[in-house]
Amino acid sequence: MTRSTAPRIHPTALSRPAVTVLLAAALILAGLVGAAPAARAATVVGAGTYQETSTAIAYSSSWSSLASSASSGGAIRYSASGTATATLSFTGPNITWYTWKSPSGGVVDVYLDGVRVATVDNYAGASKYGVLGFSAHDLSSGTHTISIRATGRANAASSGKITHLDSFVVGENRPAAAKSTAAYRYDACPAATTTVATATQLTTALAAAKPGSVISLAPGTYRGGFQLTASGTAAQPIWICGPRTAVVVGTSVTSGTALRITGASNVRVAGFTVRDALQGVMVKQSSFVTVADLVVKDVGYEGIHLYGHTTDSAVLHNTVARTGTADVAFGEGIYIGTSQRRWAEVTSGYPDRSDRNTIIYNTVIDAGAEPIEAKEGTSDGLIEGNTIQGYRAGSRAIGWVLVTGNDWIVSGNSGSSAVEDGYVSMSWDAWGYRNSFVGNTGVVGASGYGVWVHGVNRGVMVSCDNRITGATEGLTNVFCTP
Repeated sequence: MTRSTAPRIHPTALSRPAVTVLLAAALILAGLVGAAPAARAATVVGAGTYQETSTAIAYSSSWSSLASSASSGGAIRYSASGTATATLSFTGPNITWYTWKSPSGGVVDVYLDGVRVATVDNYAGASKYGVLGFSAHDLSSGTHTISIRATGRANAASSGKITHLDSFVVGENRPAAAKSTAAYRYDACPAATTTVATATQLTTALAAAKPGSVISLAPGTYRGGFQLTASGTAAQPIWICGPRTAVVVGTSVTSGTALRITGASNVRVAGFTVRDALQGVMVKQSSFVTVADLVVKDVGYEGIHLYGHTTDSAVLHNTVARTGTADVAFGEGIYIGTSQRRWAEVTSGYPDRSDRNTIIYNTVIDAGAEPIEAKEGTSDGLIEGNTIQGYRAGSRAIGWVLVTGNDWIVSGNSGSSAVEDGYVSMSWDAWGYRNSFVGNTGVVGASGYGVWVHGVNRGVMVSCDNRITGATEGLTNVFCTP
């Protein structure tokens, strides 16, 4: 199938205003061809942020500068001329124009490669800084030209017809990390050393497990809470495997954990179903544990939880559905770490350093709380390629993916039907630093942002290639990064 070269166009707003703003912008007019608005800029540039002072931007008519600490680079250019244009030639798959909205803003046309693709109204009742006026993705290879052009028209409420330019950002698609997971999945489970068919047999096999043990669950129901405390080795991991028709059932959705792994390392859990417990799968004080290809559903609190200094572990290719049936506030789908409120209880008052964990290619459906959350205290993890579909009624989730740790990469995930925001970097004390949001997609359908950064001076990076629509406040509250 041939990939379409038509750009994906997302005119939207950036910052969260204190007052209601008239947003008549972003009328998509793809296919309406007008006269070329200006000659191509002499310099062709690649990925980067091009401030209003850049020599790569070609201006026509008269433009003036205005200092603005809230704008990219600390200033903007503006023109009252009805024929003002600003043009940038570039190579790259993504382009973004940042503007202002103001009481004297006018109506501006956006041209891409000589075609008028959007008309944006830059009027607002109060000045609004750092507005994402227009963006396009999936452009073909080669050289492109973006031009903004004054129309000489304005909203009836505007006192002028001013055109604003904060910056142009040329972005690049960052490919998702290629990770081979086949060796950790259910299909890779070795031949059984022990096959179990009852809850008693499973309990006995877990108690006797040692390096190289492969515990295979036959189809059937295993009722009760089960625990593994033994470790394998890198060369001889312990496997717990079963088909989806092997169902581990807790005692009730108000008490107990279906499967708990504590103080273990080099363990692989794969394939079967976990349901009807207060908590689904809990991994504590462990390392090099993989949870793969499970169905975890209908649990009172969280579905899969790595915590208590669990490190270097992976949660991949699982389906987690209908968490928080006992209390939506504790119904995270996949949960990493521990809230600082419980550090005294769980980690003797120290941050829960559940570091270097990987959460990839999972599907989370109808979560009670955040579908995926990484708490303060955690660092250096990857949340990639996950699919998030809706929430339980009454959820107060902040976002599809909520990260309060440091140095997490949130990449290539997709979401639908958010409660407020899509993806969130939250700050608390020494946490919420240097997280990255790259290439995520989704339709928020709610009042917040596509990516909301709480604590904007913590080095959090939001790439321009995030493609998130349906957020009332716009893509993000920070300037995107090429």
